[in-house]
Amino acid sequence: MKLYDFLELSAERFGSNVAIIHGNQKVRYTDLFNSIQKLSEKLLKTDLQSGDRVALWCENSIQYVISYFAILKSDLVIVPVDTSLHPEQINFILNDCSTKGLITQSRFSRYFKSVFSNNTQLTFVATDKSISFPFEGIEYYSLEDIINNKNENHSVVEKKSSITDSDHFVYLKAKSEKVPHELATIFYTSGSTGKSKGVMLSHLNLISNTIGTIEYLKLTNRDRVLVVLPFYYIYGNSLLLTHMAVGGTVVIENRFAYPETALATMEKERVTGFSGVPSTFMILLNSSSFPKRKFPHLRYFTQAGGAMSPDVTKKLTDAFPDKEIYIMYGQTEASPRVTWLPPDKLQDKMGSVGIEVPGVSVKIVDESGEEVPVGTEGEIIVGGNSVMMGYWDQSNGHDKVLKDGWLYTGDLARMDDDGYIFIVGRIKEIIKSGGNRVSAKEVEETVLKIDGVTEVAVFGVEDPVQGEAIKAVVVKNDDDISVKTIRDFCAVNLASHKIPKFVTFMESLPKYQTGKINKPALKLELTKIK
Repeated sequence: MKLYDFLELSAERFGSNVAIIHGNQKVRYTDLFNSIQKLSEKLLKTDLQSGDRVALWCENSIQYVISYFAILKSDLVIVPVDTSLHPEQINFILNDCSTKGLITQSRFSRYFKSVFSNNTQLTFVATDKSISFPFEGIEYYSLEDIINNKNENHSVVEKKSSITDSDHFVYLKAKSEKVPHELATIFYTSGSTGKSKGVMLSHLNLISNTIGTIEYLKLTNRDRVLVVLPFYYIYGNSLLLTHMAVGGTVVIENRFAYPETALATMEKERVTGFSGVPSTFMILLNSSSFPKRKFPHLRYFTQAGGAMSPDVTKKLTDAFPDKEIYIMYGQTEASPRVTWLPPDKLQDKMGSVGIEVPGVSVKIVDESGEEVPVGTEGEIIVGGNSVMMGYWDQSNGHDKVLKDGWLYTGDLARMDDDGYIFIVGRIKEIIKSGGNRVSAKEVEETVLKIDGVTEVAVFGVEDPVQGEAIKAVVVKNDDDISVKTIRDFCAVNLASHKIPKFVTFMESLPKYQTGKINKPALKLELTKIK
């Protein structure tokens, strides 16, 4: 079994189900399968060889999904590209993993000269629509011409099947035990600590993690997920794979900058699931009609992509007491899901990221790699089939994070008596102030409890006396909140050495396109302001 088999099996069993909805476009599994077949045949006729890398530089779209599975079906390796990157960064990725093919959109054609200028290995380029393509030595095709997909609904004669959701999952799980550990995708990290690294994930990695996620979310072919996260982001990729595997529906919504539009789509398409990072929920809870809506068809929310403060979680549960809320934790290097908090444990274990995902092993260890006692802080390490193959062509990176089959996450946590994990913070985000270790996460969660604070980022800055001083950058929607308000609240709720020495207010915080706060960009921005 390989990743493409998810799609092919769903086309066989749930052919008339709608696979993708994007705006007014709807594609059923049978039609999606036919389009993938056509593109795969074209890819197989190029000079690309098995294992060659093909970059996918597209916004979320039906074309993205077709291209994604066609690349896999052609025994090629997908390299998802962050569409917000500067052409120079895209060029770095293409060169770093010797990309031979590129599938993109015509809207990015104005950047082609910059991207292709220092790229000699590229042999194949396809865009969603026909454009003028003046680059010699590179084969060019139009996806529109290849797949001729007018997004019309076709009459489908579905094979009658007695397969139940349970039978389908049991079949998937059995097949997942025989998956090759062959390279399938290379996801490039954001590069917040230096140049981007290509995380190599195999068919085994992604299938194993997908099956585990389907199991605890109880996904079936009747589930519909609203996707506002980009597919090039591992969280968005997980939403795509889990729903294609069960024959469910992916509803693409690229207009989250207009929250009310996204909420209208949720209601119109009767989605059963919605997934976001912390800032996604903070925006919806603080700046939209989200808490006042009912969403009668919605079954669950999932949250990952960084720690969400208990205060924000409580606001979400208060607004939607009848919905299941899954708090999750993971990393790209773990394909990505590591832990999940069962919704019925949310109140008892508030602030926890939960327990191991099925098929994943988790330990909390000290600096020597030995497990620490319950309640003691240590580093989370992850084992199992979800652990990445390594970083592309970066052997030094392997040694730092992969040891004896375990992934060292760089995240500090503790485990309680019941086996539930509580994240303390990133090792690299522990502020050493005056001989004390301070978790930026703990300070951020405290500041977010203040009514009128919508976002906060905390980090250490150089200080001649303390070595590092704590700085908080705050976004507020209440003019009465002052530096004194922040510091006084922290004084009541935190130890004295954890009170921010510096507080700065900003209209907004810079973010990656995934929604995560971009602290390196924030620090640079503050430097420029000075």
